Amino acid sequence: MSKFKQASELCDDFNELGVMRTLASYYYNRALTLEKNILINSKQETGESLKPIKKETPAFDETFLLSGTGIEKAIFEAVLGMAVEISQEGREGHSIGTAFILGDSANIMAKSRQLILNPFAGHSRETRMVSDPEIRDNVKEFAQLDGVFVISAEGVVEAAGRYITVDTGMVSIPRGLGTRHSSVAAITSLTKALGVVVSQSGGVIRIFKAGRIAVTIRPR
Repeated sequence: MSKFKQASELCDDFNELGVMRTLASYYYNRALTLEKNILINSKQETGESLKPIKKETPAFDETFLLSGTGIEKAIFEAVLGMAVEISQEGREGHSIGTAFILGDSANIMAKSRQLILNPFAGHSRETRMVSDPEIRDNVKEFAQLDGVFVISAEGVVEAAGRYITVDTGMVSIPRGLGTRHSSVAAITSLTKALGVVVSQSGGVIRIFKAGRIAVTIRPR
């Protein structure tokens, strides 16, 4: 309040209305900032979680996108949520790119091979669900590895570090997109799966269906 009083006293020395408006606007915005910081610090001290700020992204027809894939809406949204987090946060301060192949997992596994030892092999189905927060953290950790994630339509993480072995010459993608994008485009053209690709450069998320880019999201 003392700062507001000082502003009022200054106004007595200046007759121009513009000065008064500038001061009023400055201190009003300053008060809002201080109030916001106090609220954030209070919530952090009490352990209350803060809701993440939602980024506006272009709307798309989710029902149409999932049609014919057998993928549950909640599973798709969980995978997309992980992709957005990876796009925005990266890993250890560095931007990373990765890809998720979602649905038709038996076909995907038959058309790909392991680049590394599969970190999800040997674990029970219940402990490999994308709805499990612990698995989500593991997925974000393994996103640094080469290869793609394979996730079933029911949300089971089948593999990480998977290399797609299909011919990419059958698909056409925009110039500037690399091997990860062309491989995902190719595998979705031969299966019922969806591909979710996070670009390392710029963090743009592209969703592939039937060999084409169906949705582009820029969450940053």
